[in-house]
Amino acid sequence: MNTVHFTLPSVLPSRPALQDTTTTAKQVESGLARVTTPQDTPIFICAFQDCNRLFPSRDRLMFHRKRDHDSEEDGDIITWNE
Repeated sequence: MNTVHFTLPSVLPSRPALQDTTTTAKQVESGLARVTTPQDTPIFICAFQDCNRLFPSRDRLMFHRKRDHDSEEDGDIITWNE
């Protein structure tokens, strides 16, 4: 089984925003989406060796690092929770 790994640069190129012309006011008011906060949605990204995997906690990320990267280094972590 072949595993494909995608990588993203740490900074994506900017481009002009486009106005949403298809969503109706009723759809917006129905609550299908919401703004979240770091407390509601923890995200920790392993940026070690261009891994870019997502984890719900620092503990899970560090377990991944030890298992998959054979490292306990706690640098190169992208998060909005700290």
